[in-house]
Formats: sequence, structure tokens, C-alpha cells
Amino acid sequence: MFYAPDVSIYAEKGSYIPSKAPVFYNPKMSINRDVTVCVLQTYSEEAGRKLRVCVPMAGCGVRALRFMLETDGVESIVVNDINPAAFSLIEKNFEMHRLKEKATICREDANTLLSSFASKGDRFDMIDLDPFGSPAPFLDSAIRALKPKSAMLCITATDLPPLCGSQPKACLRRYGSIPFKGEYCHEVALRILIAHAISVAAKYDYALQPVLSYYFGHHVRAYFRGELRAKRADEILEKIGYLIHCDHCLSRKLIGRISAPKIAGRCPDCGGEVRTAGPLWCGPLQDEGFLRRVVFISKRKIGKGNTLELLMQLLAEANAPPLYYDIHRMCSVAHIPCPPIEKVVNALRERGYLAFRTHFSKVSVKTDAPPMKLLVLLRELSFDDYPKI
Repeated sequence: MFYAPDVSIYAEKGSYIPSKAPVFYNPKMSINRDVTVCVLQTYSEEAGRKLRVCVPMAGCGVRALRFMLETDGVESIVVNDINPAAFSLIEKNFEMHRLKEKATICREDANTLLSSFASKGDRFDMIDLDPFGSPAPFLDSAIRALKPKSAMLCITATDLPPLCGSQPKACLRRYGSIPFKGEYCHEVALRILIAHAISVAAKYDYALQPVLSYYFGHHVRAYFRGELRAKRADEILEKIGYLIHCDHCLSRKLIGRISAPKIAGRCPDCGGEVRTAGPLWCGPLQDEGFLRRVVFISKRKIGKGNTLELLMQLLAEANAPPLYYDIHRMCSVAHIPCPPIEKVVNALRERGYLAFRTHFSKVSVKTDAPPMKLLVLLRELSFDDYPKI
């Protein structure tokens, strides 16, 4: 139980708009909070210690409250929001659960708060950046406020129009990247977010390694294990590169920064003109071992439901090739009936290709099959499913 804005009061045309409420609270982010509870518990057990945690944009405080109530991994917590109404609500929520004495509740600008702890050397094991919009303005101060030996950074981005290519200039300003507008834009958005966080951290010789990341609803979310280690930061930076996409042959590839100038605007497969996006993260989106432990904790703490379903799907595709094909879109363009997605996955595997369903889209497949081979397969499967006369 906790105090939060009444979602019915701030609804417009039947939809609740969190930014309209006097205190930010988004019930649709419950899965985000569920996963973070499990990540905190997992990281605490992995580190073998209770954690010093900071939630610099806490809204009504429900996220921080859940950390305290649902895990045994918190040693101390700083809960902050610059909004006076939010600050008051946080205090009431912590008082109601008799936790006020165990938390430091602040009303400051998020960057000012984080910078003050960094300058004092009073740093955090885990910082959860969950702003309304982009986390980019808060990354520098958050990274400087992380403990040097080992820490966890959690970031959410809800500004999907820039990240997904509808507002490319905004994406370039905020993240220093050119976005991709197309069928797999949500994965590219996530990879841009990850690359930006890694690049910001590297300025401080701080290495951020993504261990869990996903797209859900109207946000992308990434979790990083961090350490102050310049050589490790260099190694991680090598996995930042670019996307090249050919609209003619449907080829899509992630390439390193060194290879990028050699493309010169031409598809290496068909010679057609290509679109590019990036810089973006070209490495794996999940640390399979860490994710397995999070799934185990989720079964214990959250139980069955959408959160466990998401985590299980992330685990199932942890070793999938990057990027994905929208099967419905491919069939629509080819003017053929769309076969069942599971049938496509099985057929690809029978032919020796890697093939996975993906959490990014229920009608898409991740595979290492060349796009033209995939299209031929779709035609075969479509005719197999077509009624015989």
C-alpha cells in the first residue's frame, strides 16, 4: 500500500498521462519496477553485501519503497525528487511503512544531488535513473556518483520518438547518434541508449558493461555493471559501431567503427544504397549468466505473470543474432499469406540457421539467414499453408 496520484483524475480520453499529475507516477511501469527489484536482489547476492542505493527522481517513491520492502539487499537508500508535492508524498509513504528512519529523503535537483555525493566520495552501489523522457542529462553526474570498484547503473528512456527516428535531430542532440526509422527501430533505440551511456562513462575511465536490457511498452531499459577501469572501458568501446541497412535487398548489419568508412554508402551484398544509424552498441544485449540469476529471483519474488514472461523471453533470445525481421511486413510487401511465426522459426532451424522469437515484436524473428533466403522460405511456407483446390 502506498500514496500515489489518482489515475482516474488525470486521464484524458480514457488514457492516464503521468506528466499531467502533480506527482509523477506511472502504473504502466510496474514491470520496470518488478525487474529492478529482482536485479537489485541479484546484484546484492552476487556482490555478497547489502547495497547503498540512490533513486534521484523518485516521484511518489514507490520504486524506492519496493526496494526496501521486497528485498533484503539494501543497506541504505537516498530517495529524491525536486517536486515539493512528490517530496511530501515520499515522506508519507515511508512513514506509513515505518521506514522513514532508514532512508535519506531529499528535495534537490537530481544532478545537484548526485554531484554532491560524488564530491564527498560518498558514492553508491546502485543508481536508478528513471526520468520522464531522456536520461542523457543525468548520466555524467550519475556515473561520477557510482562506487569505483563495482556498481550497478539502471537507466530508462521514454523518449522513443527521437530514439526511433521520428525526431532524428533530437536524437543527435541528446545521444550523439543518428537513429533508424524502420521495422526494428526499437532494438536500434536500445542499442543507441546503451552506446551513449558507455561513451559517457568512458570519459571518466569508467567501464559500463550491459548485463540486461529490453524494450517494453513505451520505454527502453538497460542495466550496467560498472567499474573504474580504463582498459576495460577501452575493450567495451570497441563494441560500439554502426548499422547499415539496405532497403533494396533488406540486408542489415552491425559493423565496427573501423569498418564503417569502407562501406561508402553502398550495400556490401547488392551494391545498392544503404541507410546508416549510430553510433550504437553492437555487442550482446544480455549477460546470460546474470539474466539466469534474475529469472531465478523473479520466480521466487514476483511469481508468474508478465514480468516473468518478459524475463524468460529475454533469456530465450540471449544468444540470438542482432536485429530482427518483421515477418508480417515481409509477407505484406511480397503479397503472400503470412505463415505462423513459430512455423517460420522451426523451418529456419531445420535448414541450419539460428532462429528465435523476440520480445521486441510478436510478429518478428531473429535469424542469421540472409534476407533473400528468408523470403524464399516464407514463399514456400505460405504456399504450403494455402488451401488446396
